[in-house]
Amino acid sequence: MTDSPCPTAVVTGASSFVGVHLACAFAADGYQVIATHSRPRADYDGIQARRLDRAAECCRLTQLDLTAPGALRALAEKTSPRVWVHHAGYATNYASPDYDMARAKAVNVAPLHDLFAALSGTGAGVLITGSSAEYSDGDAADREDDLCRPSLPYGQSKLAETDTARRLSEQFAVPCRVGRLYIPFGPLDNPRKLLAETVTALSAGRPVDLSPCTQRRDFIGIGDVTRAWRALAGDLKRGGFDIFNICAGEAIELRYLLISVARALNADPALLRFGARAMRPGEPTISFGDNAKARRLLDWTPRPLETALNEDLVATDGRLSTGTST
Repeated sequence: MTDSPCPTAVVTGASSFVGVHLACAFAADGYQVIATHSRPRADYDGIQARRLDRAAECCRLTQLDLTAPGALRALAEKTSPRVWVHHAGYATNYASPDYDMARAKAVNVAPLHDLFAALSGTGAGVLITGSSAEYSDGDAADREDDLCRPSLPYGQSKLAETDTARRLSEQFAVPCRVGRLYIPFGPLDNPRKLLAETVTALSAGRPVDLSPCTQRRDFIGIGDVTRAWRALAGDLKRGGFDIFNICAGEAIELRYLLISVARALNADPALLRFGARAMRPGEPTISFGDNAKARRLLDWTPRPLETALNEDLVATDGRLSTGTST
C-alpha cells in the first residue's frame, strides 16, 4: 500500500454502536474518516442521532445506501480509501427465526461485488464485521477453522457475507480481514440492551427483573474491539484473506457479569432479581470463542473483564459513560 500524509478510511454503519466507535478510533489513529449512514441524517433520533453527533466531531459524515445501484462504487472511487471498514449490515430481528433473509442478502452480501471491484488495483484493503452467530451451536470454544453450520438465519446471512468476501478477495486481489465479533459493551450502546439497561436501573437504585442468567457468553469491551480493528488494518499488509475471532476468549456466566457490574457501581446486588423472568426458549447455554489466533498474529490481547467493565461501561461517577473508549 502506498503511504500518504493523511490516509482515508471509509467506515460504514456509523449510526450503530460499534460503527461509531470504529469511526472515532480510526480518526484518532490519524485517518481522514468518511463515516456513512444509510438515511438522511435528520431522520435519525435517540441513541442513533447521538452516535452520529459523536462521529461528526472527528469524521466527515456522508449518506450511503448500500443497496442503491452504483452508490458504493461511486463512494469508493471518489474517496480512494486506504482501508474500507465495512461494518454496516442488516441486523433487524437478528435473534429470530423470522429474520428477513431476502433483505439480508440485499444489504449484507450483494454490495460486496461492487466494493471489491472498485478497490481492485488501488492498494486498499477491506475489514468486514463478522459475527459469532456464524458458528455452529456447541459447548467448545469456536475456532476460525471450524466447519460452520449456523442455526439462525442471521448467522447464515453473515456466513454468506464472509464466504462471498473470501471469493471476491481472491478474484480482485484485494486484501480482506473478517473480525468475527462476540458480545461488545460500552458507551453509546442501545439503552434497551441488557447491560446498558441494568446499569441505568442500578444507578437509579431500581430493581431489575432478570432470568436466572445461567447462560455463559463471551463479552468484550468496545475499547478492545477498536484496538483489534486497528490491528486488523495493520495485518492487511500480509495480503490475502483471513478471519479472526474478536472476543475475550472465555465464557462468563451472565449472573456473574451482572453482579460485577453492580459492584463496580457500588449498587446493591439484591436489586438484581434473578429468576423473575423465564429464559428465552431455545437459547444456547454457552457461546464463546478462541482468540489465540488474534493474540498470535495481531499482537492483540483483550483486557481483563473487570478492567473493561470499569473503563468502558461504568464511569468514575457511577453513571453510564457517554464518551468514546478507544
